[in-house]
Amino acid sequence: MSTYVQKRMAGVRVAVVGRSPVDLVLMLAPQTMLHSGPETILERLNSADRVIPFRRPEDDATLLISRADIEWVLAGRGLSTELVCPPTYLVTREERVVASFRSGAQLSGLIRMELPPDFNRASDFLNLADDWFPLVVDDGIVLVNKLQLIETRLFETSPLPITPTGD
Repeated sequence: MSTYVQKRMAGVRVAVVGRSPVDLVLMLAPQTMLHSGPETILERLNSADRVIPFRRPEDDATLLISRADIEWVLAGRGLSTELVCPPTYLVTREERVVASFRSGAQLSGLIRMELPPDFNRASDFLNLADDWFPLVVDDGIVLVNKLQLIETRLFETSPLPITPTGD
């Protein structure tokens, strides 16, 4: 017999292709196997699940939204950072960008990149396997679906790769 798992609730604003952004509640696991603490929005969006469950506050309806069709998710004001990005997400580089979506929408902000050794460019980061990444905007942290982007405009020149001293 299965048991019911009490979920953590995270207030978010969600933009789905072809619709106006709406305020919903994302349900997160109270504990993840990936690290100590609750599942985060970034982990939930980067999961292999095809649909993501949200709750509509005005009528408590559950909406199963296709993960591929979500453009971005804005973490609600006052939401604990432990529910947005996992503590294991180590930002190694930040860069100002304008993200342009298939829908024509644009977001300007600071892309927060966790890059493996020997990688230092936004293009390296955007070509990594995860479909979602955090973008810091005036309203908070937006989690962006790379698969909905058509263009990311960079403002800074990428730095030269770091080389060991003595070479």
